[in-house]
Amino acid sequence: MIKLRSVVFLVSLFAIVGCSSTVTRPDDADTSRPVVKALQDFTVEMSPDAKMLLADNIKFDMHALRATLQRTLEVNNLIAPNGDYRLKVVVNDIRVRSTFNAMMWGFMAGNDHLRGDATILNLAGEPVYEFGASASYALGGWGGGQDSARMDWLYEKFSEMIADELLIQKQGE
Repeated sequence: MIKLRSVVFLVSLFAIVGCSSTVTRPDDADTSRPVVKALQDFTVEMSPDAKMLLADNIKFDMHALRATLQRTLEVNNLIAPNGDYRLKVVVNDIRVRSTFNAMMWGFMAGNDHLRGDATILNLAGEPVYEFGASASYALGGWGGGQDSARMDWLYEKFSEMIADELLIQKQGE
């Protein structure tokens, strides 16, 4: 029974440390945060540094990220033709482990991650609020070896972090 508890504890611990996500807000975030009723539109771009990383991270799919973000924003009613703001997301850093490394070495091979900055722009195109979003996945074995599962999780979590930050602002009404 003690061995079973130890195994369950270790598996739980690895599951907790295997995946993470964060939102980074500016120091004056509470005072300068706009109330976003809806976004008129959004863009997703890559920074020059992230573009250089693409050669080593060929499994990263910008179109899949954009589609996931679109779906997440729509589900949360954050997109409307008469929206009061626009959103610009810039991907700054990506890393995707090879299937072999993810399966064989798991978290010891590092993590898969997606980091970027989101800027809320007024309709004139001027920035009014910025925040960072980050998602990482470090599980190994079968869970870490499925490329589509890892990448889908990263796209979903990154999009969720952005939507959650916008929803916090929307709830400020």
